Amino acid sequence: MVIRRSPLLLSALLVFAALSLAQGAPRKNGTITGTWFGSFIDKNPDGRVSHDTAILVVRQAGSTFSGSLGPTIDQQTPWNDGSVKGNRLQFHLDADGGLNVTLALHPSSLTGSATGQRVNAQLDLKPAPGLLPHEQLVEEITKADRELFDAFDNCDVPRYGEFLSKHLEFYQDHTGKTGYQENLQALQNRCAEGIHLRRELEPGSLIVNAVPGCGAIQAGIQRFYSRGQDGKEHLDATTRFTNIWSKKSGTWKLVRVISYDHR
Repeated sequence: MVIRRSPLLLSALLVFAALSLAQGAPRKNGTITGTWFGSFIDKNPDGRVSHDTAILVVRQAGSTFSGSLGPTIDQQTPWNDGSVKGNRLQFHLDADGGLNVTLALHPSSLTGSATGQRVNAQLDLKPAPGLLPHEQLVEEITKADRELFDAFDNCDVPRYGEFLSKHLEFYQDHTGKTGYQENLQALQNRCAEGIHLRRELEPGSLIVNAVPGCGAIQAGIQRFYSRGQDGKEHLDATTRFTNIWSKKSGTWKLVRVISYDHR
């Protein structure tokens, strides 16, 4: 299977995701470790202001803090020997002539500054669970998708429900908008009628992109094969789909599904 990125898809659907998903939920344990996403606003000596994104990764091993910082999750500069005093994280980054970064931890954000010879920037970051390097993200979303449809294909309703958010919104060009309970009931009813569907991805169609602060966008083309009580299988439908996954609960769950172009 060929996995490819689609910046066009990301930009087209980011607004939709942002309208529906709350970014930066407060961290239950108040930890500073993890992945953070937000703004990097640099004020130049001549007064000009430049705006960029910032992604910060913070790791802890015992009393030692390390991590990386950069404009995207795949463009990161490492740092080591960070320190935490109270609610403040401090570290030095060997970039742009050297940067000293000081950030304060709040219930749902990290804010502070990055200063150096050529940089005088303010950072405002929020938790970004599920924001992973692209290859790792593709691997995790592909695994979650496979397990979701293993449950779907085998009529395992409880297992299927584990991959759906309780706040699921499912949009389909034939049945309209449905939610979490309606989708579980539909699977249960269909299986009780002896109708079994098998889902198959079209090779080379899968697209996976990160949505910082929200999760991931997954899109592609899928086919559904129907098998009746006589055991014979036939093509039931071919559709396009766009899914939005979230890892805010700790595991990947579908929060939005768009299924369209049924034929």
